[in-house]
Amino acid sequence: MLCDLEIFYNGKLEKIKTMIDTGNLLQDPITKEDVIIVEKDSLKNLVSSDILDNIENIVSGKWLNFTNIYQYKFKIIPFSSLGKENGILLGFKPDYIKVDAEYETVKSDVIIAIYDGKLSRSNLYSSLIGINILKEDKVLKK
Repeated sequence: MLCDLEIFYNGKLEKIKTMIDTGNLLQDPITKEDVIIVEKDSLKNLVSSDILDNIENIVSGKWLNFTNIYQYKFKIIPFSSLGKENGILLGFKPDYIKVDAEYETVKSDVIIAIYDGKLSRSNLYSSLIGINILKEDKVLKK
């Protein structure tokens, strides 16, 4: 199922087509906040290209250019999936998100994980959102 995702971050807005992924149960291991996976190309209006172009170096600790990096409040999100048992994603906390599916969901307790690749071969969506995000008390009927 496809729906619309709006990410609000540092006074900016990005609208993204997302797929509801019932298998995405990814959470930040410390805060237990749900994680939304978003292709890095979809975040160009929210995160500087300097950071988006250096995701691998940031995650591995090789990137030493710390200009503006602290404003993003990055988090390291470990994950496990088929084909990648010990993966790491770079994430940040948005101000809030809106998901426009059958109902409109507004949440601030989520993490946006930056995916350095394509999620859809047909480009129908550029984000994966877990079903848990839609099951919260913060669901408002349109």
